[in-house]
Amino acid sequence: MHVSFTRSASGKRARAPRWWTQFAEGLPKFSVSFLRPRRWNKELAEKWINAIPDKCPFERQVWVGDKLVMYVPPLCPLNPLSRQLYSIKLEAKTYLYDLEKRV
Repeated sequence: MHVSFTRSASGKRARAPRWWTQFAEGLPKFSVSFLRPRRWNKELAEKWINAIPDKCPFERQVWVGDKLVMYVPPLCPLNPLSRQLYSIKLEAKTYLYDLEKRV
């Protein structure tokens, strides 16, 4: 018996239901502009990149062979700050990419 926490034995992956995204989009949003840095430097950009995960760390899948036993959808869309944090991380990555391109 093979138990996996991200993919099935054949490589299949579960997805959140469509209603989950619609529900998350309907939640109230607010802006926290004070989090966004006014000026970037290399150290600050690296700190933001390391501090924010690439994908939602709360999504879980439990597979037994090819059978999905349990699926927990990503909970980050429920957090009103998550989209803003991901956009700041993208800005930091863009800043570092542009910095290396200039050199």
